[in-house]
Amino acid sequence: MSAEHEVYMAFAREILRRSMAEEDVGDLHHWMSEQMLRIGGAGDDKDGLMFWEDTFDFYDALLNRRALDAMIPPDERKSLLWPWASWNRLIDPLPPGMLAVITAGDGQGKTIVAECVSESWALQRNRVVYVHYELNHSVMMDRRYSRHTGLTVRELKSGSLTPEGMQAINRAHGKLKIIQGGITYQHSAGWTMERTIARLRQLKADNLCDVVVVDYLEKNAASRRQMQMFGTSTFQREADNVEQIKNFAEQTETPVVLLAQLSKAGKKGDFDDLDRTAMRGAGEKSEKANVVILLHRDKEDGGYSNLLNVKVDKNTLGATGSFAQYMKPENFTVLELEEKYIPFDY
Repeated sequence: MSAEHEVYMAFAREILRRSMAEEDVGDLHHWMSEQMLRIGGAGDDKDGLMFWEDTFDFYDALLNRRALDAMIPPDERKSLLWPWASWNRLIDPLPPGMLAVITAGDGQGKTIVAECVSESWALQRNRVVYVHYELNHSVMMDRRYSRHTGLTVRELKSGSLTPEGMQAINRAHGKLKIIQGGITYQHSAGWTMERTIARLRQLKADNLCDVVVVDYLEKNAASRRQMQMFGTSTFQREADNVEQIKNFAEQTETPVVLLAQLSKAGKKGDFDDLDRTAMRGAGEKSEKANVVILLHRDKEDGGYSNLLNVKVDKNTLGATGSFAQYMKPENFTVLELEEKYIPFDY
């Protein structure tokens, strides 16, 4: 029996053992995916290496590919420009394998920002996978159509839309259907990160995943493996989840945006004093992230201000800095300050 055959036999025996042990199905799927990746490189122990003499041809090919991409007309080119000029002034489009973390307190608008980013990237011909652990598909669609019609969610849920309201819905359908990218919504309530990664790998293999948005980290369920390794340590489990999503990003060359919560202290602080150490379990999340973006809205009249303060606190792609935008939470959208007085175009 060849050495390669022995690898497959050992793999089969371990699958049987784990199946008989009744391991969590999501964990088993994740383990099998990882093992298949390793077996795929079993005959090549240079996996991941680039030797010095190969670097020159590699870089020439990379520059040639970029030059060819630059020749594609802008309206036919895939891009990951951010939806707003204020973001693009500081942050370059996410390259393959990069991880951006967007963090804020409860109710500050993380999901609104993530939805706007996802739709903008879909408009730029990307196949976006939006993983949402909390909001179901109906809620996500109500928010989307409120954003594109100006109707409130209360109106959309009423079951008695006016003719004008239905016309607004049909116009939104028309605008969204012509998008050449798109968004795949993955509702993952109660899922572990292992199960989530397995689904992302499946969508990647099916050519349905150019970029991923995960909403949000702290809603992941703990896997059996994590409970055995980390027990009740929430921060260690979250660090492990970040490690998993970062490994997926790098191995598959897929940019990922990950939403995360602020700590209790971070939620109470002033924006000027806010930095990435205010993230819950900040050390591990900040260390793995290439970009960290902080969002903050001041309390105002029992609610939150429409002024959205944004701080780019870590950026391996360029500059850091702060700026302000205008959030319309009633329509789940974010505008530049100079746009906030422009009437909504139905």
